[in-house]
Amino acid sequence: MTGFGLEGRRAAVLGVADGSSIAWAIATALADEGAVVTVGYQQRFFSRVRLLLRQRPAIEGERCDVLSDAELESFFSRFDEAGLDVVVHAVAFAAPEVITAPPSDVSDEAFAETVAVSAQSLARVVRFAGPRLRESGSVITLSFQASERAVPLYGLLGVAKSALESLVRYLAVELGERRIRVNVISPGPLETLAAIGEILAFSRDPDAVARQRGALVREAIERVRTSGATGDEIAQATVAWHAVQDGFARRSAIPDVVTKEDVAGCALFLASDHARMITGQVIHVDAGLSATLLL
Repeated sequence: MTGFGLEGRRAAVLGVADGSSIAWAIATALADEGAVVTVGYQQRFFSRVRLLLRQRPAIEGERCDVLSDAELESFFSRFDEAGLDVVVHAVAFAAPEVITAPPSDVSDEAFAETVAVSAQSLARVVRFAGPRLRESGSVITLSFQASERAVPLYGLLGVAKSALESLVRYLAVELGERRIRVNVISPGPLETLAAIGEILAFSRDPDAVARQRGALVREAIERVRTSGATGDEIAQATVAWHAVQDGFARRSAIPDVVTKEDVAGCALFLASDHARMITGQVIHVDAGLSATLLL
């Protein structure tokens, strides 16, 4: 039995890359609560997403690059008649140099691309989704602690997340008169394709690891080197990421690792009428990491 009152509501979830993505966890949670869900994905992830859609035939999918007006219009036009209740923006991108290079050395092009995809794209999504959103609709996006403080492994992507959180507040004011809410979920470190990619970027650039003033990354990479882990570099990077998660968990009020299901549960709440008076907020789902200085 469902408990969020989402039966029959229409939801668009952007940013599905594979089964490990937060977007997919939110999409399946919404579907399990009775929502009618359509996911958007980049063409380069089509083969992975197609497998997911076969597993969950009730969920529909369509190509949607958030930097393409044509794809955004095509994606959201499907809601012209029935309307739209929930939009989940789970989109971020950063070239390796954005993560590993000293901030002052990141190229203008790479920095601009990171902000365009990871922050500005939310405004673009709202531009196309907004006319289809019904009163009491909910827009949800995703951030991370690096928006508030310098965090190892995140680089200038943290600056883009700061911009994203600020943008949410302005969009909340813009859409508030229509009773449409806009909020951010800021999870603890999760195991995703992007997270593993960040570890890979560091493992390929020893100088980048040496530049880190925090010990967490160095400890994680060293754990891989001494663990005897075998297999390809992705498997080793996964081991390192688990070490990073464990390190953050030890520093959190609740000493545990946050999961995608924890984030999806918060998304269900924000999508529901239970959160009808919550807008323009950053909701931390991080086991209390953001509230502590447990070093």
